[in-house]
Amino acid sequence: MHGYAGRILRVDLTSGHISTVPISDYVAFVGGRGLAAKIHWDEVLPQVSALDPENRLTFFTGPLTGFAGFGSARWQVCGKSPATNPEHFCYSNLGGTWGVTLKSAGYDGIIVQGRSDKPVYLLVNQDGAEICDAGHLWGRGAIETRECLKGEWGGGVNVVACGQAGENMVVMASVLADKDSSGSSGFGAVMGSKRLKAVAVVKGDIRLTAAHPDRLHDLVRYYSHLQGDRNADYFTVPGKTRRDSCWGCPGLCGRIAWKAADGTEGKYFCQSALMYQIRAAQYYGQGQEGDVPFHVTRLCDDYGIDTMALHVIMSWLSRCYREGLLTEEETGLPLSKSGSLEYAEALVRRIAFRDGFGDLLAQGVEKAADAIGRGTRGKIGDLLHKAHQVDQYGGLT
Repeated sequence: MHGYAGRILRVDLTSGHISTVPISDYVAFVGGRGLAAKIHWDEVLPQVSALDPENRLTFFTGPLTGFAGFGSARWQVCGKSPATNPEHFCYSNLGGTWGVTLKSAGYDGIIVQGRSDKPVYLLVNQDGAEICDAGHLWGRGAIETRECLKGEWGGGVNVVACGQAGENMVVMASVLADKDSSGSSGFGAVMGSKRLKAVAVVKGDIRLTAAHPDRLHDLVRYYSHLQGDRNADYFTVPGKTRRDSCWGCPGLCGRIAWKAADGTEGKYFCQSALMYQIRAAQYYGQGQEGDVPFHVTRLCDDYGIDTMALHVIMSWLSRCYREGLLTEEETGLPLSKSGSLEYAEALVRRIAFRDGFGDLLAQGVEKAADAIGRGTRGKIGDLLHKAHQVDQYGGLT
């Protein structure tokens, strides 16, 4: 079928059963999100919670995924989200290379249901899939997990994984794929609830065909023409960064990679790049923050915590601390050092491992405030609304 690999992989982690279904059963529902919504509607009862084994966690591409030229590396992770109140069907849109690799292996998507009785990862290739033991990966960060699986299966494998926050079912836990493409909506927690550490896909040789190749080519040319000469001037890239476009994309967004003084390199983009920038500049002095904002973004990616949610938490903590509603002794956090690397490391780790006060924060800022009381709920104010506005325009990473 034009634009489709032709198969959907279905995995039941409870029974260990793996099967495939033809994409032709679902093509009336266009796009990865449309396919996922159809499956959720058909298979997930209203009373099923986000962290219930019967929630479906779906990884889907769309019919444009794999055709180069206009941002067609995008793919979706979907399901009922633990980060929403009340819980409901959500999606997270990612880029990078993982979705294209899944298509090359002959699959348009993966449906995961059930719960394993031990940590596992899914290994997918053109010939099928298998559920593998992930005992050696459990407890590791998402970045480390990805690199470990690449070491085991070679550079041709693409990985999406959850970090320790996902394992511990932190409601704002994210997932991380190749090229540091991240997705939130709490789907890291859904992976953790299923004891699914990662999905590793080995690149295949399936070639996609377009129904009208000439018209597709014209569309790519038209897209390029609309952008004009912005490719050169859209963003000024400083010396320690480089452009880091997703697969097949002209690279017209602000997606860049940062290289720190210690040699660490990774994605540094949009909201996640700015999440700690102002705080670090206020703490260290404007222009003296160095690599700190990048390292904090890296911490979030590795532990698997949504940077948007962390921004809200940090803003709320600062408000409560200034008003005397929360103390360093009570929280176990160096609240007076907000903006420092020390503060970010302590906060992210406590949330990821649900350690002490971090266990409250792992439930989300609203539930944390309700549990604490003392007027802390009022300090949330417009934070969630502002975060939603930013996420509408800067949440695609």
